[in-house]
Amino acid sequence: MEYLQGVMNKKGHNVEMFSIHEKEPTSIPSADLYVFSSPTQIGGPTGKMKKFLKKMQITQEDTKYALITTCMNPPKTKCLKSMEKIISSKEISKISDGLMLKVTGMKGPLDSGYEDKLDTFANDILG
Repeated sequence: MEYLQGVMNKKGHNVEMFSIHEKEPTSIPSADLYVFSSPTQIGGPTGKMKKFLKKMQITQEDTKYALITTCMNPPKTKCLKSMEKIISSKEISKISDGLMLKVTGMKGPLDSGYEDKLDTFANDILG
């Protein structure tokens, strides 16, 4: 996510990054775009991410979101669909089909080529 933050900053966007462990879902800062990322655990997002998304309160109108997941077997994960299903009840618009980044082991690292994928993702979500 730090790499993506750097790409977005270079494109002139003000980016604040935080962990769901640092913020309450009822008091996240207003933004035009949120990018939520979760590692895949047992085919879906972490329990903490699911809980955060369910309790999340978006107060700004016309807010958009995009999703990223890391996983060992991208074709089989349901993580993005699971997060999208939770977010669909919020007044927030999806702007991307999301990005799955392959990891080479249970705790990483990311598979080679992730930088190019994040560059393309940033271009897609920023327009």
